[in-house]
Amino acid sequence: MKGINGNIIRFYIFSALSFTPFSLPVFVLFWQENGLSMFDVYLLQGLFAIAMVILEVPAGLIADKLGKKTSLMFSTIILFLAFLIYGYGTNFSIFLISELLCALGVSLISGADSALLYDSLKALNRENEYQKIEGKARAIQMICFAGCNLIGSFIGEYSYRATVYMSAIGPFICFLLSLGFIEVNKDNIAKSFKDALFSYKELTSESIKFVFKHKYILWITIFSSIISGSSSWLLWMYQPYMIWSGLPVWSLGICFAIFNLFAAYISSIAYKFEQNNSPIKIIGIICLLQITPLILMSFIVMPVSFLFILSQQAVRGLSRPVFNSWILKYTYADKRATVLSLNSLGSRLFFALTSPIIGLIAGKNDFVLNLLTQASILTFIFLFMIIFYKKIPEKYFKVKLSVSNNQ
Repeated sequence: MKGINGNIIRFYIFSALSFTPFSLPVFVLFWQENGLSMFDVYLLQGLFAIAMVILEVPAGLIADKLGKKTSLMFSTIILFLAFLIYGYGTNFSIFLISELLCALGVSLISGADSALLYDSLKALNRENEYQKIEGKARAIQMICFAGCNLIGSFIGEYSYRATVYMSAIGPFICFLLSLGFIEVNKDNIAKSFKDALFSYKELTSESIKFVFKHKYILWITIFSSIISGSSSWLLWMYQPYMIWSGLPVWSLGICFAIFNLFAAYISSIAYKFEQNNSPIKIIGIICLLQITPLILMSFIVMPVSFLFILSQQAVRGLSRPVFNSWILKYTYADKRATVLSLNSLGSRLFFALTSPIIGLIAGKNDFVLNLLTQASILTFIFLFMIIFYKKIPEKYFKVKLSVSNNQ
């Protein structure tokens, strides 16, 4: 039990350092410096999203059948190498190779870290603390992001490329950290990769059937995919929009730091927000928070307009602790990582399918048209999703005893 307790401490550190985004405040500027247009940026990210769609579920296989620890070890060393190659790159082709490696690394983390945390808490009879610990971990992660963003923007004043190389630091540290994780549900781990491949089709098929059969899990998966995927629309506009609104490059890190600190605070209180509000109220608030900044930013353009983005940062802080908790509550232990991977896959697929439209508009540098297009699309989708939610039978909101006994 002592070793399993160590998993929780390592989870906090791993969450904070698995991605150290020193380059994020200037990444679009780095791409533009190397000849990429905004359409190229969205194309690059769209291809990254497609790679994630392809890799997400197989990565869940590694976590569920070879072990969450193994998955986290592979993920961090791959991310380390990806950023080293990124720093060396000077054209779209090299950047694409790096993005594909990043996709593999991220997919190996996706779901595996949260599933390992939940399994560890369950073994300690503390599973009711999952949402609180997940939220706290994401808060720590976002505080770390804020520090990296702040440092990165000042370094970016002198060299965009240096910030990309620095982003490899966190994954390397987490690779060393992951060696100390204790695997909890060893009975579910295959004895060889051949055994894992043999069971892959069955596990994936069962997980997909489970998601589609459970109407509530299906709804959460689709809704969270839309929230996460649409957030990426605006993310890659942050830097050019803020420069357009009159902010200097050195201030971008301060803006990103504010975003992360605010999201960290929201994440730390997400469990209280979920406890004090009904699911339908939470859903309505999230919809409004996601759409509001798009409208405000299109009509009010000034240096302080970046503050409107805090609305979507609130959604960012709420989403993972709340949605993952809802999903894990209804999902069998041997399928948790795969189901969470399917959830992440949905957000990548949503972005991959919609990014060409956003990219074409962004390529024209028409910020107002881009923002209003995003707002219009989301308003229509959210109205449809709320109607869908109202039609979910009541029985799907109850946790089956068979699920509870298989935790």
